[in-house]
Order: sequence, then C-alpha cells, then structure tokens
Amino acid sequence: MTPAAPQRAVIHVGAPKTGSTYLQHVMWTNRKGLLSGGAELLGENQGQHYRAGHDLRDIPFDPDDPGVDWSGAWGRMSERAAASSAPIVLVSDEHLAALTPEQAQRAVAGLSPREVHVVYVTRDLPGLLPSEWQEFVKHGSTLDFQTWVRRVFDQPQRKPGKWFWSVQNPADVVRRWSTAVPVENVHVIPMPPPGSAHDQLWRMFAETIGVDPAVATELQTTANPSLSYTATEVLRHVNQSLPADFPQWHRTGLVRDLFANRILNPLSDGTKPALPEDLAGRVLDRARAIRHDLDRLGAHTVGTLPAIPDRLGNSAPSVTTDAELATMAVSAIAGLMEEMAAARDDRRVTERRLRADIDATRRARLEFAQRHPLAVHIDLVRERVGGSIAERPRLARAVERTRSAGAQLRG
Repeated sequence: MTPAAPQRAVIHVGAPKTGSTYLQHVMWTNRKGLLSGGAELLGENQGQHYRAGHDLRDIPFDPDDPGVDWSGAWGRMSERAAASSAPIVLVSDEHLAALTPEQAQRAVAGLSPREVHVVYVTRDLPGLLPSEWQEFVKHGSTLDFQTWVRRVFDQPQRKPGKWFWSVQNPADVVRRWSTAVPVENVHVIPMPPPGSAHDQLWRMFAETIGVDPAVATELQTTANPSLSYTATEVLRHVNQSLPADFPQWHRTGLVRDLFANRILNPLSDGTKPALPEDLAGRVLDRARAIRHDLDRLGAHTVGTLPAIPDRLGNSAPSVTTDAELATMAVSAIAGLMEEMAAARDDRRVTERRLRADIDATRRARLEFAQRHPLAVHIDLVRERVGGSIAERPRLARAVERTRSAGAQLRG
C-alpha cells in the first residue's frame, strides 16, 4: 500500500518586483479552482497575508493607524492552516524573503505538522535595480537613481541597501530559510524573460507547488504598475515636499496606491533609468558572486537560471528635463482633480443616503412615541442616568417598577 503524501504548506516569499503581484492576483482570482485542485489559499484576502507577514517580521503596529491591527495575525493564519483539510495550504507575501532565521523558524512552526516548502522568484540584477528604485520612491524615498544605486552597493548594511539585499540576494534568502526547512524544500524560480508566454510564470509556480496550472482559468490579471523614469522623478519630488511626519498609511493609500499607481502609471511610457557606467562592472560581479553562492547551497532551482552577460550594453545617461517634469506634473494634477471630483460626488451621495436614513429613523421614533409614551419615558430615564442606575438601588427599583407597569399596560 502506497503511503499517503504528507500534507504540505507552501510559503511564497517573493521577491518583490518579480511577478509577485501577478501570482497573487492569479491565485485570488482562481481561488475556487485552486481549492478543487487540492490547494487552499488561506484567509479571505491578500491583506490578511500581508498583516500576518508584518506580525512575523515583528513590525510594531502604530496605534494611530486607522487600519487593521496585525498583532497576532500570524497566529490566526496558523489556526486557519491547522483547520484546513486541503492537501496544500498557501501563504503569499513577497516581504517574507526578509525574514531572519528566527522569524523563519517561527513561521514554519506555525504550520506544523505540515511539510513546509518555500518558493522564491528571482530575476536578473541589472534589470531589477531600476524597478526596485521605483518601488522605494513609491514608499517615500527621496533619493535619485544614481545615488540610490551607489548606496545599495556601498552601504549594504544601511538603508536602502540593507532592505534591498535582504530580499534580493537569492543565496542569502535560501541560507536563512534553510535554517527552518530542508534546503531541498526551498525552490528558486527564475522570472521568465521578456517575450515569454503570458502565463509562463504561473505555470512554473503551479508545477513547483504541485498544482495543475489548468485549475486557473482566469489569467488576465493586473501586474504591479510600473512607472517611467520621468513619472518616478515627479513622485520623488513630491516626496521631498511632503512633511517628514506624513503618516505611513497615507503614503500607502494616497502616495502609492492613488498618486503613483492610478495617476502617474497611465501617464508613463515605460522608460527606465540607466545604470551608472562606472557601476556596471560591480553589478555584474555581484550577480556572479550571488550565483556561485546559490549553486553551492543546493536549493531546488526550477529550470535554468539565465546566463549572466560579460558586460552590459551601453546606455545613455538618465536625464529628464524640467519641461518633461512640468508636463508630467500638470497632467498628474489634472488626474488628481478628477479623482477628487469623483470622491466628492461619492461623498455627497453617501451623505444624502445617511440624511434620508436619519430622517426615517426620527419619523419612526416619533410614531413609536405617540403610540407608546410610557416606554419612551423609560428609555429617556435610562439614557440620562445610564450605568449609574445599578449604583443607586432606590432608582433602580423605581425604574424596574415603571418598566413592569409599562409591560402590563402594553399587554
């Protein structure tokens, strides 16, 4: 008799800017299909996965944040995994690549007794750097591209380099996660090159986790929006003008989601900044060192990692003129006006509905008062004295007698 396959848990840990948003959209859009194929995407939405990741990474929750507190979120995700009867459970958060060994061990312990597998998608370092710079700017960075790249390489243990290498060095990610799971359970997927089939990344991911790719029938999903060089520069200048204490939740909801993704992205033409010429050799040397380190670790590589070129092609220095910035900024302001107009119209509709509901409630209360005056008198007494009734026995007894008399009259 063939023993049953062990129940598994798959943690998709990123990396950022390697198709994570695409994969998450595919999984949530095809959640029922995944379940029919034996894999349950835990929770109700992607936000729960991010909050569980914040909890795992020991990020303190700001009590002023109007969002959902993520304290204990990983424990709740663990409970969902324990309650699931699916052969495979899935968690996806591209920031989990940054977990320390201790945090990774906590994550794996929370999914016990399932056999845990870790999936990490990687891409070429030269192409990654402009995309990651853009992402840093979306989250508030004021550094121009050349300064940002130099700091990433010259100061790897300080911002922004510390975060960048914690999620974008595949060898280091494998090394940290292999303290929590066998190294052969860490799967590295190279991001398909430009021109590949639109579903290639999904197929590689699904086959890696043991799911038939065909269970996902809706694949036309939105990828993480990419900004042009000029659009990113406009956003960087906005960051410079915002106050230092601008709340993080507004940076996420307004600066990133609204201004960058909804306003600037449609205005972008896809141009990217070029690497500083004097850094090109260092970028390729670092890519080769990481590849050598990764090969020695013994993680499971899906397919073949792309070859690292001997040299990068010549690129013109990245320059954006004041006129280009001004044109983009004016168009962005117009887009913001449209968004604000729509928001104000929505608010007016909501206010009208609320006023109508309040008026209807007042009319209903007045009609009730006319039919049951004694009951309304009791309610007024309770509202005025509130919780103090229990502390005043004589008043409490009087209210109770009045309530009983009212009940008899109504009966």
